Amino acid sequence: MIPIRLFCLPYAGGSARVFADWNQALPPWIDVVPLEPPGRGHRFDEPVTDDKAVVVTGLRDAALSDLDRPYAVFGHSLGAFLGFELILALQRLGRPACHFFASGAGAPHLPTRNPAPRFDDRQLRSHIAKLGGTPPELVANDELMELMLPVLRADFTLADTYQAPAGALLDCPMTAFCGDRDDEAPAADVLAWQRHTRATCTVRMLAGDHFFVHSARDALLSLIASSLHPIETGVTTS
Repeated sequence: MIPIRLFCLPYAGGSARVFADWNQALPPWIDVVPLEPPGRGHRFDEPVTDDKAVVVTGLRDAALSDLDRPYAVFGHSLGAFLGFELILALQRLGRPACHFFASGAGAPHLPTRNPAPRFDDRQLRSHIAKLGGTPPELVANDELMELMLPVLRADFTLADTYQAPAGALLDCPMTAFCGDRDDEAPAADVLAWQRHTRATCTVRMLAGDHFFVHSARDALLSLIASSLHPIETGVTTS
């Protein structure tokens, strides 16, 4: 079995902790490496930014230090756009991925359906609570929200203003996941990811709202593992 490194990118406001237990839940030949955007987790001291080029360059440099084997990328919501950009950046360096998993996000040429960048602080907290990805007690914590709101604003702005590079295509197969009750990324928008790869694109629907990445985690990880096994990557690791 060829070992594969799976780089994982979180949703808006999320950190590497989102994927903390994935290594234990996936087969041992898949090595999960969460990539941390600036302003959170071990990159908490770095300035938060909504500059796509700055964010992607940092993610690319972090991934390059772990490219000793074939790799795949998983990204949820904003993480799907960043994962798409990450693979494009690595392709330009002659390091194509073996698979891309776009989760909970419409295709990158479509407008986002999230009005959050226009919200004031009170509206933004209400919106986060409605989405359901953050425990209510954390949304109600004023000190925590004071730290998190700048991160959320930068992430939502990055997602809202994101535009895919014209004509950019991945060289690897893709699997796009959607939740059957996800109003942020409905099935028709997720299906449109097939326009962004030269290879095959499979769409899988899972039970849940926008955060099916948590509620349907076991089914999601099973599909990821089956998509990567067996796999002929054609990628050298020298």
